[in-house]
Amino acid sequence: MAAGTSGEIHERPANPGRAALFAALPLIGLLACAAGCHSLKPSGAANDKPAGPERDSALALPAKHSLRVAQFVFLADFKLRDDQPIFRELGELHEEITKQLQLPASSRTVQVYLFEDKEGYKRFIHAKYPELPERRAFFVAQPRGMGVEDLLVYTSWGDQVQQDLRHELTHAVLHAVLKDVPIWLDEGLAEYFEQPPQRKGVNLAHVAKLRDGPEGPQRLSLARLEQLTKVEDMHPAEYQESWAWVHLMLHGTPDARSALLQYLQRLRTTDKPGPLQPSLAAVFVAPEDTLAEHLALLEKGIARTGARVQR
Repeated sequence: MAAGTSGEIHERPANPGRAALFAALPLIGLLACAAGCHSLKPSGAANDKPAGPERDSALALPAKHSLRVAQFVFLADFKLRDDQPIFRELGELHEEITKQLQLPASSRTVQVYLFEDKEGYKRFIHAKYPELPERRAFFVAQPRGMGVEDLLVYTSWGDQVQQDLRHELTHAVLHAVLKDVPIWLDEGLAEYFEQPPQRKGVNLAHVAKLRDGPEGPQRLSLARLEQLTKVEDMHPAEYQESWAWVHLMLHGTPDARSALLQYLQRLRTTDKPGPLQPSLAAVFVAPEDTLAEHLALLEKGIARTGARVQR
């Protein structure tokens, strides 16, 4: 998040491809996950609406049960068990991200509110943030003065909760230690780490869409992605390409990986790191051609394993 901005929203599609959302909300910064690509221009703060019994009820947060896993505190009105696979995996996510990206570990607590059903979650979001469209999950970086932010995640329990939490908690881990993250990189990394560890960041649907879209292989351009500063410019295609660049840098050559890691180190000290493209161009003579070849190899690997792609 850029210094001095009052808020930002990142959004992903609710089912196969997700897009992003950017908007300024007074005194609050938001990172969101779900479908569509929109820009919100709220007329005022969400909490300015007068309270009433119905709204007060909708704003009630789940808090009967809590479970701490690493620096993530999960709160719910249903029983949480620490032996559930989802919590064991999420407990390893912070180390997975910081180790791969060579970032310092953060002790900052992230509060994760798990609503028991979608209806209760939707009522809360509509009451708390009426300007926002329907989304499956949100990450909120909420300022509380003196440069301190509360890191919050809201979602409901369901079939896709593990994927959604991996995506949103990736945002939280990054924003806990970096001054800012360019929108394409923020979403590209979240798309990468939302995949279970055994997939090594490979998103089957993204590969299929990038390689075989309605008009053939997608046109690739890192320079174009780096010019995007508004979430309304981020569509599913941009999310897919952002993921692809991240995967290339992490699994291409040591020099490409080094270019990404050095860029992330710059983001620890500045919110204006400049473009990454020149560093990658020093590694690959033709970065876009290299990415296209990388995707072709991934496609062949997917075909060999017989993995099913859900579009």
